[in-house]
Amino acid sequence: MKMAKKIRWAVVLVIAVGMMLAFGGQAAMAKSYRLQIQTAVPNASIYFKLIKRMAKRVDAMSAGRLKVEVLPAGAVVPVFEILDAVDKGIINGGQAWTHYWSGKHPAGILFSAPTAGLGFGLDQLSTMSWLYDGGGNELYQKYFTDILGYKIRGFMCMPMGPEPFGWFKKPFTSLEDLKQMKFRSPPGIPSESFKLLGIPAVSMPGGEIVPSAQRGVIDAAEWISPADDRNLGLSSVWKHYYLQGLHQAISIGDIYVNLDWWNKLPKDLQAIFETAILSCVADTYNWNVSQNSRALKEMVTKQGVILHETSEAYIKAYMKAAQAVLDKYAKKDPFFKKVLMSMQEWARLTVPYEAKANGVYYKMGKAALDAGAVGFQKKK
Repeated sequence: MKMAKKIRWAVVLVIAVGMMLAFGGQAAMAKSYRLQIQTAVPNASIYFKLIKRMAKRVDAMSAGRLKVEVLPAGAVVPVFEILDAVDKGIINGGQAWTHYWSGKHPAGILFSAPTAGLGFGLDQLSTMSWLYDGGGNELYQKYFTDILGYKIRGFMCMPMGPEPFGWFKKPFTSLEDLKQMKFRSPPGIPSESFKLLGIPAVSMPGGEIVPSAQRGVIDAAEWISPADDRNLGLSSVWKHYYLQGLHQAISIGDIYVNLDWWNKLPKDLQAIFETAILSCVADTYNWNVSQNSRALKEMVTKQGVILHETSEAYIKAYMKAAQAVLDKYAKKDPFFKKVLMSMQEWARLTVPYEAKANGVYYKMGKAALDAGAVGFQKKK
């Protein structure tokens, strides 16, 4: 009798412990986390909208356990303080482009905007492949933790290039014409490459471009893409638009997360977020086509924008100049050299395939344009 009583109590105890563990596990599972991402763009930007779309997917996949709040530029800190703010935990997430941090270390530009494809013909798809399949992500992470000394986990996720050459007060026909124009360029290696060609490049924040153009302070400028250029108001100032640019032919936005916060995040939520990052890559490629195509059509058909071909002479000259500037930095800094050599090796592997295989799309498109089957701009 006593034995039966003991067995009953043992069964009750096992059930009670099991229930405690189950409820405890459910409570742990139910714990929610919040990631606040301040972007480097206004809320009208397609980049901002892309991250908002990603945030919804994170919420759905995590059943509400991981909430992502997206904030526009300047909401908490100035744009160029985003990385420091994430490192210090002022905000636990941020968005920008790694070349924004080139002033801290010049290798930043190699990850997000390797100028003129390094002069090696590297394209954006191959750069993403290098990051995810060619050892690039390991070097990218070392850039934050080992080189900059920041508690940052980075995610490259918004391949929005190629960025247009830009907007011009009047069309140009030669490199000599460009040397007479004051051109708004991104700072750092792109600007240095322009200056090596004799083009008087100046840098300024996006919000200053249109007012400077209206006052005649600059004669030409680049920004981001047809959709963002239209939203900024560039199509209302100048009408000559060159889509084929090299200074940021590759442009990949990224997201930063505080490393201490990330390491405390449960593994399943880390996996969900990483999956959402990959979905953002695909979403960006899709939106890059749809949003920019619609914006370009509107600017050409309704705003009188004229599209121009960028000359082959300029393309070859800029590629050569960019290579010279990149080599200069590689001689000065071991890490820059290490990243550059890794990307160059990837270019040697991938460019022969990419250039030949993807060249068919350009040829098909050009044939359709020449035949009048497609196109926004009226034939002269």
